[in-house]
Amino acid sequence: MADPTPERTILPPASLDLVADAVLALARELWVVRDRQMVLETVLAERGIDVATMIDDFTPNPAFQERLDAERDRLIEAVATALDGVR
Repeated sequence: MADPTPERTILPPASLDLVADAVLALARELWVVRDRQMVLETVLAERGIDVATMIDDFTPNPAFQERLDAERDRLIEAVATALDGVR
């Protein structure tokens, strides 16, 4: 079966280093978040608070949703900046 995806070039081959920079930036961001999350969950569990269900059932209020949106935008900007080669 043929691939139905149309041919396109998103980045020229010369941008490979920029893509690698972006991947590394994402990996750094992801590690910071995972590290903090693991620490937080462990601290809470040691105090008898199982947050897994609480997190699954959580609905952010408008102010917190704004914070989430701002952090998402910051992360996207960091990745876009790396792809543009701006440091």
